[in-house]
Amino acid sequence: MGEGGRDSFELPLAMRHILLITRHSYDLWYSLRDQTSGLADILALLRYIAAVGVSVQRVKTLLAIDKYVTLQDVIDVVGATIPLGGALMGTIAEELIEPGADYRVLIDILAAHFGERLKLTVLFGSRSRSEARSDSDHDVTSLRWPLSSAPIVQKVLVVAYHYPPADHAGTRRVTSFARYLPDLGYRPVILTTNARGSQVTDNEHLIFRASELSGLLARPYRAWQLRNLPKQQQANAAAIAADSRVSRRLNDWLIPDIHITWLPLALRKGLQLLREQPIKLIFSSSPPATSHLVALRLKQLTGLPWVADFRDGWMFEPPNPAPLKHLLRTKVESALEQRVVLGADRIVTVNQVIADDFARRYPEIAHKIVIITNGYDPSDFVALKRKVKATKLRFVHTGALSLSRAATSIAGLLTALKQLQVSMPALTNNLELLLVGQLTEIERTIIANAHLGERIRLIGSVSHQEALQWQADADALVLVTVPGTTSVTTSKLFEYLASGRPILALTGRSSAAEIIRELDAGIVVAPDDAAGIQQAIVQLHARWLADDLPTKRDPRVERYSRPRLTAELAHCFDALLAQ
Repeated sequence: MGEGGRDSFELPLAMRHILLITRHSYDLWYSLRDQTSGLADILALLRYIAAVGVSVQRVKTLLAIDKYVTLQDVIDVVGATIPLGGALMGTIAEELIEPGADYRVLIDILAAHFGERLKLTVLFGSRSRSEARSDSDHDVTSLRWPLSSAPIVQKVLVVAYHYPPADHAGTRRVTSFARYLPDLGYRPVILTTNARGSQVTDNEHLIFRASELSGLLARPYRAWQLRNLPKQQQANAAAIAADSRVSRRLNDWLIPDIHITWLPLALRKGLQLLREQPIKLIFSSSPPATSHLVALRLKQLTGLPWVADFRDGWMFEPPNPAPLKHLLRTKVESALEQRVVLGADRIVTVNQVIADDFARRYPEIAHKIVIITNGYDPSDFVALKRKVKATKLRFVHTGALSLSRAATSIAGLLTALKQLQVSMPALTNNLELLLVGQLTEIERTIIANAHLGERIRLIGSVSHQEALQWQADADALVLVTVPGTTSVTTSKLFEYLASGRPILALTGRSSAAEIIRELDAGIVVAPDDAAGIQQAIVQLHARWLADDLPTKRDPRVERYSRPRLTAELAHCFDALLAQ
């Protein structure tokens, strides 16, 4: 195809996202496996190759030299990577190799032959699909995509109460989206709270902070309460302890959460931003649900498309059970949830369980639900190496327990260790459990009453990067969820997976358990099954003695990298703006 054909061809934005992710130092293959939009993306890729061509760095068998790919090369690549059959390939060749033939015929033939069943793995540089390995540099070729210009940048208003300088699990999903969206054609404009301070880079990164009405009154008290803490720790500290009586009362009384007093000034700031900046779309993330209420009202006032992201359920398995305690509150919050779910143009959930719950209770919006899992950021692991090899089998749990989700408890684990201390004292003398993160006074008391001595070490609160280092130095990692809860798949799970360490998952039947079993990443036991936990510890100890515990990341975990997940969110944005 001549230069005129190249100039007249416009690469679809969704496909451009995939190419940008490939271009940005990730030498990984990209697999499109019959997803909802898989066919459209596959056809867009073939159309792009045929119309524009790609500069191939290194192709072993399919293309021997560095050159622009021709239409015949496309046919060769497709024929070598999926078993189309000689007859179909012959038909494609007959239709396309004739002078003047339109490359779109290739697309039509593939679509007509395969329909929605079409599956294609894009493998430039491998001899065959069966030989390709995603963890092998010499099998997977890095491509230089000749993108002549940067993607068109659209601004998106991100409504998120939790945002740096606060550093906890609630911030990482949104901050990762904000980090990678600009590469994909979207510039986030962040609307968050000023309750936890600010950053010197706020203006540069378009971060705008709204006050809370309660904060205006409590700011002097907070400053006095935290006066002795180092400044870098104040953003993550609460003036009123989360497990205090006052905090519990506020959680019981305030609807939908204790951050509702942020709504009025956040709404005012959001409207100001929408008037002053060419924002095309609204994105909000919960918990807290107050973020969605702000976005809902902004949507009603402006008519902009809105994507509501649920990191946890609202009325289904909420982290804070207060909405389910009282009939009146349950009715009020159910009505609020319904307004949000029906008002949003897309609902994003972090797993299938939450998606299924929404689809069951709101069948009319099932087509609007998109699943984008939690994940890990590869940049966090670049310089991470094991610094300590302990002389004992080291179990590590990072993060909060009940402060993160009510009723999360290691009582079953403590019971198992106490029983092992009696039945197998030599084994328990050869292991240690490190709890890295903030604990409540009740949790500290329960641990002290277990009388396990030096077998349990309380490390306390550390930074996120320090927590990752503790994970890297572990022999096994401990994951704990609430008994009977099925929908929890926090960022911590995916960071555990990225560490490559085996996981002792005290979770029973849950989304987390399914992922761990699928990847053979550890042992799953119900959190209250002390006998099962004992067996798992004995099994892990035997493997540790045999130096047989895994230490390397499974290549399949790459699917949960933040850049890939952000590309999925950008594709969701594309679909909305294209309507």
